[in-house]
Amino acid sequence: MVQDLPNYAQHNVPIFSLPQEWLWCESWCGNTTKSKAKTIDLCNNPMTKEPKLQGARRIVSEWPDLDSEASSFTARILGDDQEPTQSPDQSKDLTSEDSLKEDLESKAEL
Repeated sequence: MVQDLPNYAQHNVPIFSLPQEWLWCESWCGNTTKSKAKTIDLCNNPMTKEPKLQGARRIVSEWPDLDSEASSFTARILGDDQEPTQSPDQSKDLTSEDSLKEDLESKAEL
């Protein structure tokens, strides 16, 4: 990524931009493009100051199940006993109309 290259190398290293679906981020991409995302950047949003894990649960519907699976696997490897945990309540799913409205609002902010 361009911002990860040291300043002195930017003029010597060829930089090719990837299509948006390769790095979807809620801060600059709309909800209508999220379904096509190949990777999701759980970046900090300075506007909301929402904790990353809370945002992950909201943005990635599979997150609670994946997190639980990873915790169980880690506990099994470490030999810890772990009680099965319930997935936290998911935030209310947005309808497609709400999603489109939110998408337009986020683009208007840019």
